[in-house]
Amino acid sequence: MWSNLILLHSNDPSKSLDEPGLEVWQTCQRTIAFGDRRLFPLSETERFYKNHEVFHGYEAYRFLLEVVSGLRSKLFGESEIQAQFRDRFREDKVNDSTFALSLLRLRDQILEHTKQIRSKYLTGIGRQTYGSVAESYLQKHKTVTLLGTGKLATSILPYLVSKNKEVRLIGRNQTRMSELQKEFSITTYHWEDYKPTNEAIVIASSFLPFNWETMIEGSSLILDFRESGFTEPKYQSYIPLSKILGDLQETDEQIQSVKMDLQFFLTELTREREEEQIHIMNGWEDLLV
Repeated sequence: MWSNLILLHSNDPSKSLDEPGLEVWQTCQRTIAFGDRRLFPLSETERFYKNHEVFHGYEAYRFLLEVVSGLRSKLFGESEIQAQFRDRFREDKVNDSTFALSLLRLRDQILEHTKQIRSKYLTGIGRQTYGSVAESYLQKHKTVTLLGTGKLATSILPYLVSKNKEVRLIGRNQTRMSELQKEFSITTYHWEDYKPTNEAIVIASSFLPFNWETMIEGSSLILDFRESGFTEPKYQSYIPLSKILGDLQETDEQIQSVKMDLQFFLTELTREREEEQIHIMNGWEDLLV
């Protein structure tokens, strides 16, 4: 059904293809743009376009399925990416073109296959969300300051609240903080109005006010989810993302075994999509209607 699908991918989330005929999805780790070869003509031999990898047809479908299932995430099998994909392609976030309607069908099929992958292969594989990872490091801490109001921060927040911790949410987006305060039992502060003491700090924002690096020196724990954390940390209890990912190697052997099984399953799912083409010769059959 997806023989004309084009997917353009970059590991740089700051790169965005703002071009007619493309729908763009950005996460904290990547940028993906979707198109149709008949509306956004790229030759099947083209593998790169404006510093983006290009995937065609069922290869594109398989790549997207791996991304949404968390198989290409730094934290293997993490589930936040699935929710981000679903939310990006809600009906109210796409236009009313025929191409967009086709994307909604693509969304539904990818989410259905992601559900199969997660239930069949990823149940019990380590700690599969950043929230559960954060909670595992913060078990002994009753008070936690969470920096940020973006997708990463809001995926961590429910885990902290569910463990009855005193959570202080620090950010710049007052509207978003007010929304989260209505949803969770937390206290919110603007960056400039809060001075940390000796509580645990979770950094879930790429932005830090210039003076915070010295202000958090007395914190009991600093859990840093930024890809580029402090280069020369001077803190006694500082855990960068590299160490977080390294600590998860305990499940590596199990993950490697699952990866081998998944390759066969992904091939079967992709083959099913190709077989549908026998019945729908033109791919996204109603795209040009």
